[in-house]
Formats: sequence, C-alpha cells, structure tokens
Amino acid sequence: FKEHGAKFDLRVMATHGGTISWKAKELARTIVSGPIGGVIGSKLLGETLGYDNIACSDIGGTSFDMALIVKSNFNIASDPDMARLVLSLPLVAMDSVGAGAGSFVRIDPHSQSVKLGPDSAGYRVGTCWKDSGLDTVSVTDCHIVLGYLNPDNFLGGLIKLDVDRAKKHIKEQIADPLG
Repeated sequence: FKEHGAKFDLRVMATHGGTISWKAKELARTIVSGPIGGVIGSKLLGETLGYDNIACSDIGGTSFDMALIVKSNFNIASDPDMARLVLSLPLVAMDSVGAGAGSFVRIDPHSQSVKLGPDSAGYRVGTCWKDSGLDTVSVTDCHIVLGYLNPDNFLGGLIKLDVDRAKKHIKEQIADPLG
C-alpha cells in the first residue's frame, strides 16, 4: 500500500480493540471486529463530544451487539466466551443477542408471544423488498413500518422498500394472530 502512496500500512481491527497487520496469520484475532470497531469509534466520539459514559450498539443482519463505555473506558475480557465456547484471546467486552435486522419475526402458536429467529432473511432484507422472494416478516419490515428506516434510501437508494407490502405481511402474520 505504501508503494501506491498510502502513508500507513493497511491494518485490521482486532478483538482487543487495537489493530493488527493485514498480513497477520491469526484470523481468530479479527472475530467480531466490526462491532468492536464500533465500540472504539464510540469511545472516540464520546471523548470528542465530552461524554464519559456511553451505551454502544450495533445491529447487523443476525445479531444485536451491545457494549458499555464507563468513565471513558471499555472493559476487555481476558477469557471471553462466544457461543458457549471459551476463547483464549482478549476481547472487548460486549453482549450479543440473536436479534438482528434480518431475524424473522413470528408468533409462537402455543404461547402467543413474539419470537425472533433463529433464522434470518440474510441479504434479502424482508418482505418489504418485493424482489426478496420472502413471505416471512423480518425485523427490518418492522423498522420500515415504524418509520425507523427510509424506504427510498436503503443501501443508498439501490433497493427500494415497500412499506405497504411490509404492513400487509405484519398485519397477516403478527397483528391479526395477536388479536
């Protein structure tokens, strides 16, 4: 990269909150690096804006990740667990639940309660995208109906989302069964 004018070598976010060389041979050190980058960015933004205590969140397609910055510091877990497995590497302390934007939303027929996942729309977003081929409501469908997302500017406007289509599926699959 330096040969092409870059002032610094390319670095990759690592589990401990720092960076490692893109040439590093330890791929495990980069797991959940996206949400960890969000925690690091939140810490910097908090310092810039004068906030010492911050609740960070990152919603992806399959998970919702949360971390706390307290007194301008985040914790690093020395023996974190992920999917019930203990990892032997330091990891910025975060909690995660399987409730990402792509998670399917259903009514449990026995308890009449709302259930998320475990399956997901993945890249297909939800029923709000007419080309998705989906007929099961996703969290994104709920976000569109609630007005949290701009249906005309999803992925910078590359995909147009249909609010009425999402409303129809939510009414049929969620609202009507709940009465």
